[in-house]
Amino acid sequence: LYYLLPVTPMHPTSVFHALRLVFLSLAAQLGRIALHSASILYQGKAWLFSGPSGMGKSTHAALWQDCFHVKQINGDLNLLAMDDGQPIVYGMPWCGTSGICDTKTYSLGGIIFLKQAKENWIEELSPDKKMLFLQQRLISPTWTGEMVEANLKSAMCLLPHILVCRLHCAKEPAAATMAKSWIDSACARTWPGLKNP
Repeated sequence: LYYLLPVTPMHPTSVFHALRLVFLSLAAQLGRIALHSASILYQGKAWLFSGPSGMGKSTHAALWQDCFHVKQINGDLNLLAMDDGQPIVYGMPWCGTSGICDTKTYSLGGIIFLKQAKENWIEELSPDKKMLFLQQRLISPTWTGEMVEANLKSAMCLLPHILVCRLHCAKEPAAATMAKSWIDSACARTWPGLKNP
């Protein structure tokens, strides 16, 4: 990668994003997929909020921070993988315009897909819908059929080990409260004895 003189203020940003593309391509070859999502740390695990741009991912993560004093991990992008049979979120420096990023590695608890609505309610998802929503929000490269298959394989390995739902919600504290209640209940069923450190 190189750029020609004269250097303008735009060039460092352009190189930063070009490096991200190369990084995500190499990461995908190693079974790591990048999800467009905001993330928080709760009960010792990373929880991701994903949806189309403008859906309210960062707003929802900020509600968690305000209401439950949790740590925000990344405001825009999270790298997911299975490592020694455990679902993992790897920290990255790319975080959109949020400025929120953490380069540490965390255990992945689950993904909540957001959909704007007037009332807050949780939609339990079938395995097919979980896969569909995950694939729609991935930003890992899909330049070839082999790349698409690799992303699908990585997602198929990951999904059985995490909690996934869809939260129909307004941008209000009650939505974060509902998501927290769902996580607490699902964790109690899936991982008995898990405590919030």
